[in-house]
This record gives sequence, C-alpha cells and structure tokens, in this order.
Amino acid sequence: MKAIIFDLDGTLIDSLDDIAKSMNDVLRQLGYKEHKIEDYKHFVGDGALILVQNSLPKECPKEEIQKAFDLFIEIYELGIHHDTKPYEGIYDLLEKLSHTSFKLGILSNKPHDITNQYAKKLFSDFNFEEVHGQKESIPKKPHPKGALDIARNFNLRPEEIFFVGDTATDMKTAQNANMKSIGVLWGFRPKQELIESGADFTAIDCAQLWQIINEHQN
Repeated sequence: MKAIIFDLDGTLIDSLDDIAKSMNDVLRQLGYKEHKIEDYKHFVGDGALILVQNSLPKECPKEEIQKAFDLFIEIYELGIHHDTKPYEGIYDLLEKLSHTSFKLGILSNKPHDITNQYAKKLFSDFNFEEVHGQKESIPKKPHPKGALDIARNFNLRPEEIFFVGDTATDMKTAQNANMKSIGVLWGFRPKQELIESGADFTAIDCAQLWQIINEHQN
C-alpha cells in the first residue's frame, strides 16, 4: 500500500461536542427540541445537510430544513475549533507516517471550506497532499468520485490505497472505490456496523492502526 485517505470527523478529530452544540443552538433558535450529545453519533457521517435533516422532526418542509442548514453552517463556523481536537494517538501516528513514503489525504462529508480550516488549524505540521470536503460539484461519500480523484492526483491505483474511517459510509466508499478499508473503533459507530459494511480491517486504537498500516506498506 502506498497511500492513506482519512475521514475527518470521528477518525482524525473528535468534533462531536462542537457539532452537537451548534445544532442544538439551531434547534433552540427555531423552537425545536434539542438532542443529547450522544444522539448525534447517529446523526452524523453523511454531510451537514443530512445531519440537519436527522436532527429535525420528520415532517419538516424543505424550506425549514434549508433555513436550519444555513443557520447551522453560520453557527458552526463561528464556533469552529472550540472543543474539537485530534483523538489520542493521532499526532503520534502522523509523526510515524511522516517517516514513511505514504501519501496522505483527507476526504470528508463536512463542507469543503470547514474541512480545510480544520486541516490547517490542527494538521499543518503534517503533509496532507490532498484535503477535500463536500463540494456541490462532487457527490458525497459513499460515492467513490472524491476518493478516486485523490487516487488520480496521487498517481496511484485505488487498490494501492487505504481508506480509514469510522462509519459505514466510509467502508462503503472504500468498497466503491476499490480501496482497502480500515474501520476505527474510537469514532461514531460500533465495530459490528463497520464489519457488516465491509471493513477489511478494524483498529481499536492508533497503535493497532499503525500496526496494520506498517505491515502493508510497499
């Protein structure tokens, strides 16, 4: 294997508190019931619009969903980085990877501008050659286009790339792109869900993730 594409939320960074607080602020302003932070583990993973839809009552009209989405982006951007931090062991893992020939990328369903902000704020010391969030012109994960675009920019075949993430969406993205998937167990979804979604490997912590990666580097 010659490259690694990482998901962002739930994989590299623990952002659940910031996401939950921002969305609860939206719900409070619009007069809806707030959710527990733990509930948001089941709302995230498929982009900001789906997060908003999952958080609102099912009968909400499209206009109300769009209003809530716009407000969420506004609030979330204002509060960015306040409580979000890399998971334990991520910096050590990236330091080890910096001494290898692995190419590194990030592919998130978080909006592209916010994804870039997090990459610059938290990972500027590491060489992420490709950083991509959700863009209107590219289908979101699990569609493979974003991952395949990164593979092409790396000048590598998809089967030479690990895709590392914490949700079924990430595992399906890897499958759709013909990449090897590693499901991390410190994120938003349980091990069984990752396995049922086709994870080739699972890692309980960054030490085990490094072991998997190190054993498969070309």
